[in-house]
Amino acid sequence: MKFASPNPNLRQQVSPKSNMTKKNTKQKVSPKKQKRFREENIFVNHSSIHVGVWPGRKKTIICLHGLSGNLHSMESFANLLSKAGHKVISYDLKGRGHSGKPNTGYGFMNHIEDLHQLVQHYKLKDFIFLGHSFGCMIALRYALLFPEKISGMILMDGGGLLTVKKRIQILKVLKQSFDRLDVVYRSQNEYFQLVKNSPLVPNWTQKIEDYFGKELHPIQNGYVCHMPKYVMVEELKEMGGAIDLKNVMLQFLSHPIEMGKRMIRNKRLDFESILTPTLILRATKMNLFPNDDLLPKDSFDEMIRRIPNAKGIEIESNHYGILFDEIKERDKTILNFINQLN
Repeated sequence: MKFASPNPNLRQQVSPKSNMTKKNTKQKVSPKKQKRFREENIFVNHSSIHVGVWPGRKKTIICLHGLSGNLHSMESFANLLSKAGHKVISYDLKGRGHSGKPNTGYGFMNHIEDLHQLVQHYKLKDFIFLGHSFGCMIALRYALLFPEKISGMILMDGGGLLTVKKRIQILKVLKQSFDRLDVVYRSQNEYFQLVKNSPLVPNWTQKIEDYFGKELHPIQNGYVCHMPKYVMVEELKEMGGAIDLKNVMLQFLSHPIEMGKRMIRNKRLDFESILTPTLILRATKMNLFPNDDLLPKDSFDEMIRRIPNAKGIEIESNHYGILFDEIKERDKTILNFINQLN
């Protein structure tokens, strides 16, 4: 299938829903509306962040989506947990969805500062993280900095330490995800067909179609994916990687010390100091080719061994299936874990 060429003016065409200021965050919401799901913008760390809030009186759960996801990636879990009585907050990471998309300010430490200010904005304490993939890495690093604020973590198919060889393999898996960025699609259906043809999403359902519909933002001559490619470039650069693998070597040649430090920072994590009760879920099925799991078995085992209060479960699904498929075992395990924390 042939798609339209990338539009060079995408940065100007695609923008967050609004340029929020601190004043916007103080708008009053009627008590009636507060009882239902709502979306709102808050201003943190020099950028607007788009937030979804599901109502509940029990312990708050903060959802952290994957590298190219958005707040709706976690919607099925948010609905499940809100139905069980929990307040759930899921938000578009900076550069995604309807959050601000600055040219710089990415990487784990910036996301952690965004998250910390979000926690302060909503006056949260004793909350639980539910992360997927990249979101797991943010949760783990936040737990090391602010352990007193968290009562539990659920990490889905992410957060493990990886060898250089494995990182390169994962970049090859993710490249298909990168290729959809900065392309103008003439219709939503054109985008759906692209995703349907991907082995990364093996089970197409109405729920998945609804989610990928929310990934698309309308522009003058069609639709574009919610995350500009320059955001992905900045994220990978902060982790010592690149969309094009040859650029990793170029970055090393031009900035060897800085790149070396980034690689080391992302290769080490003080798991032993994470005392938060942690549930780790690992997807066991291949994504594009054999042994291309994003949380390898040895990394999964290492996390369980090194995090003092961790337990794990393996789910027969792939990286996207563990997020979108109907899996009773996964949902039951998550609910039981949360109930044990109360």
